[in-house]
Amino acid sequence: MYVCGPTVYDSPHLGHAKSAVTFDMIRRYLKFKGFKVKMIKNYTDIDDKIINRAREKGIDFKELGQQYIDEYESIMNLLNIEKDDKNPRATEIIDFMIKLIQELIKKGNAYEENGSVYFSVKSFPGYKTLFQNVKKRNEEQEEIDEEQEDLIQEKHDRKDFALWKKVKQGEPFWESPWGKGRPGWHVECSAMAIKYLGETIDIHGGGQDLKFPHHRNEITQSEAFTGKRFANYFIHNGFVNVDNEKMSKSLGNFFLVSDVAKKYDPMVIRLFLLSSHYRKSINYSLDTINQAQKNQEKMTNTVQSIKQVKSDEMALDDFNDLIGRIETSEENIKGAMEDDFNTPVVIAEILTLFKDVNRLLFEEKKPINDTFKTRFFGFIETIDKILGIFPEEGTRNMEETKILKQKDLIINSLVELLEEIRLKLREKKLYDMSDHVRKRLKNLGFKIEDK
Repeated sequence: MYVCGPTVYDSPHLGHAKSAVTFDMIRRYLKFKGFKVKMIKNYTDIDDKIINRAREKGIDFKELGQQYIDEYESIMNLLNIEKDDKNPRATEIIDFMIKLIQELIKKGNAYEENGSVYFSVKSFPGYKTLFQNVKKRNEEQEEIDEEQEDLIQEKHDRKDFALWKKVKQGEPFWESPWGKGRPGWHVECSAMAIKYLGETIDIHGGGQDLKFPHHRNEITQSEAFTGKRFANYFIHNGFVNVDNEKMSKSLGNFFLVSDVAKKYDPMVIRLFLLSSHYRKSINYSLDTINQAQKNQEKMTNTVQSIKQVKSDEMALDDFNDLIGRIETSEENIKGAMEDDFNTPVVIAEILTLFKDVNRLLFEEKKPINDTFKTRFFGFIETIDKILGIFPEEGTRNMEETKILKQKDLIINSLVELLEEIRLKLREKKLYDMSDHVRKRLKNLGFKIEDK
């Protein structure tokens, strides 16, 4: 899998998190199904936005990029995103990009003009048919957005796109056969994907906004270079909207993940992003994030309650039906994931199951046995492997669970002992000492009331 990563000129917002969580979820499920997955997500660490932001801050573009790469990786860790196999930076493989561009010129797919190199779209049959169903803005305007306006006049065709940009005064540059300059945005991803995953990759991912022109240009230059199919599948995630408008830095309507994480548990943010289908956009509001928080609390409370409930080995038959219900839920969840990774259906299935469990355990007061507990926590481990929403529970193996259970028994016994000592102190009218025990227990999270 190759996923277009961030352009590192600012802090990651919820839109970046949506993409990261989407492809982490897809990777997790493929691994769950037994596939060996090699995941590459790049950092675009040289581009106009980075150069301009570095100038604003009065620092070197490399320092700026490193600052935001560090922040991005911290956010990925916060959201329980699994580590990628490699996160290449565009500036690491400039030599390979130059070789790629030289080959395109040799094949007649690209041309040099005044120190810059452009891909000739007329040389690639079928260019216009790629992502034909995508609603585009005016194509001419798209290319003006992506290219430096003063280079537009040099093109043989306005739809041609830059592979190499000649240096402008004060910009960072690399030496090339065409003079000093730097690579274009599109060629960076082609070079990194081919170098680290080969000439044909299984899955290429990114946001919907990258279909045109970025992914169309990637396919064009990659297939012209190799003569082979570039990617078997392109998967595009939807946006995070605010008031039904795409969240983006250019519109100024974005929410930084770091700011949202100050108010909400990171797993609430992850659950919120998974609560809509990955291809669909999700609207961010207090209502939607608060609903995710409620759902996360329901799940967490259920897990903690079952962990704390004492087992009754006499209850061998009472939970057979519920164990069967867990197995049915697992099958429903696998079916939903295999229907284009339908996470909203998965989350609804989990919540319904937990509702049934809570009704039997805490409303009907049914006794619980270790067989049920083992099956339930096996289910939690499966859900975490797929969705990554129970990081604390999902990573525990059975041996760890046994150790934790032993610790819980010891802690409960010690608390009961302290309660007995406190009652003895009260019987002897040693109230100061009994109050001291109560306060210390309260500091540890145990509330005692005398009734």
